[in-house]
Amino acid sequence: MATDNHAWKTGSAYFFSAHLRDRYSRLLVEHAQVLRLAFRVAQQVRPFRINAIVVLPDHLHGVWTLPAGDEDGHRRWLQIQAVFDRQLPGHPPRAMVRGDRTVRPLWHNDFREHRLVDADDVQRHVAYVHDNPVRHGLVRDACEWPYSSIHRRCARGGEPC
Repeated sequence: MATDNHAWKTGSAYFFSAHLRDRYSRLLVEHAQVLRLAFRVAQQVRPFRINAIVVLPDHLHGVWTLPAGDEDGHRRWLQIQAVFDRQLPGHPPRAMVRGDRTVRPLWHNDFREHRLVDADDVQRHVAYVHDNPVRHGLVRDACEWPYSSIHRRCARGGEPC
């Protein structure tokens, strides 16, 4: 499902997936600190909880929860993209494709998301997010992938690592 501002519900958890246009790019892992900064900036402006996230070379998956009384997940993602694009070292500012400034050439036009229905659904999607580097053949064990929130869960005793 393409992103739709009206699809977000206050206080709900969502699975999302975003991809770079260049499927062979390694930009996200090569500039993981810049991406981390972009998420921090977005969280400061519009708080949300990251339940799980994994960053692969050309795409990322995550589960996040919006605070009660807030349903603006779409704008959060646009801000993350914008900060990442602007902060890439050695890259000139990215040209805007459209006058409304919502589409950037680095990223696919939209990201995929869907609302998770209950705690079991959240846990299934968290497991999917954490296992994604294994599915892509990047590592043999999810705990070996450095660009994943699985390490936070391992530190709290939530995952076997």
